[in-house]
Amino acid sequence: MKRIRTLGQPTPGLVDYLDCEGEQADWGGFRSHQAGDAYSEIFRALSSIQHGLCGYCEIDITERDKQVEHVVPQSDQQQGATRALDPTNLIVCCQGGTLNTGDGERRLEPVKRNRSCGEAKGNLVASDFVDPRELPALPSLTRVRYDGSIEADETSCSNAPIDADRVNRTIKILGLNVERLRIVREKHWSNLAENWDDHYDDPQVMREAARGELLPDGDGRLKRFFSTSRSYFGPLGEEILVEAPQAWI
Repeated sequence: MKRIRTLGQPTPGLVDYLDCEGEQADWGGFRSHQAGDAYSEIFRALSSIQHGLCGYCEIDITERDKQVEHVVPQSDQQQGATRALDPTNLIVCCQGGTLNTGDGERRLEPVKRNRSCGEAKGNLVASDFVDPRELPALPSLTRVRYDGSIEADETSCSNAPIDADRVNRTIKILGLNVERLRIVREKHWSNLAENWDDHYDDPQVMREAARGELLPDGDGRLKRFFSTSRSYFGPLGEEILVEAPQAWI
């Protein structure tokens, strides 16, 4: 998990829908407003500020594997209805391992045990859930191990201060350690090691490698499984990420 930005303002299509429907506005109506163009617009806006990554697991968002997630679910009796069209309650996620594409990285049997992200969280409303938009940008409160498992970094959490147990609970709620995700993160770490382990004694090469893995490309997109790369490069990666303008956030 990494810090992501909040979409602070409604998109023009959302404004138009709210103006048209007033108190009758709901998420279902918005999905079909302007023949779906308004929904596509808000998806693009969210995807842009998240640099093309799922707001929870950090896999790359694709045209097929995408959805707009309500952080506070619509089923929540206290806030669900009022925040269904609140842009500050929306992030972009993958479909959490439920997409039937034949791609083992995006779906793994048994599906129920390999669901993640919004599909794993479902309608749960938990006071100890950590919204990724509330995470500090620096330092990372999570670390990924070489075997692809992810856990709270207790030192960083203590300094934040955010209870490490809350972070680990959030990881569990989101299913971020299901085997499907652990395997692909382990594979990503192995690829990084194969490419860069032999250059560990060359600071210039490693610095450029870290920049290439951790900073957005020309289209503003980050490489998937950002936090895995961040953990692999360690302190050197943090030196890169602290540099202005911190476009990776």
